[in-house]
Amino acid sequence: MLKRSHYLIADIESCVLCTAQEEETIDHLIFNCPFSQACWDKIGISYNSNISRIEATIRAKEIYSGRLFIEIFTITTWNIWKERNNFIFNQINPTYNAWLERTKADLSWLRYKVSTDLSDYITSLVNNL
Repeated sequence: MLKRSHYLIADIESCVLCTAQEEETIDHLIFNCPFSQACWDKIGISYNSNISRIEATIRAKEIYSGRLFIEIFTITTWNIWKERNNFIFNQINPTYNAWLERTKADLSWLRYKVSTDLSDYITSLVNNL
């Protein structure tokens, strides 16, 4: 989209989250990039990028040992995307710690939307990250 809008930034076709100079595709950015893989490992979600995105997400949910998969999956993805956008639009270098702190904060907010037992689960999850 940036390319179509003629948004002028250096080398916008390469992933800004890794040094591999891979083309930035959704699959690479969110799932295959070493930066993103470290994020998924931290959260405990295994993602097989050798199959379709939908099938990989279904399998990841089946394998995931925790609760609230979709919510945690979405928050993780959103914060990977925000790290990327912070670099593109604000020239803030992406860091794993920034992603982690933002993810923990977003997960903490989720506690207010769920039942008490799930709130306790989220608190435990955040404390163990």
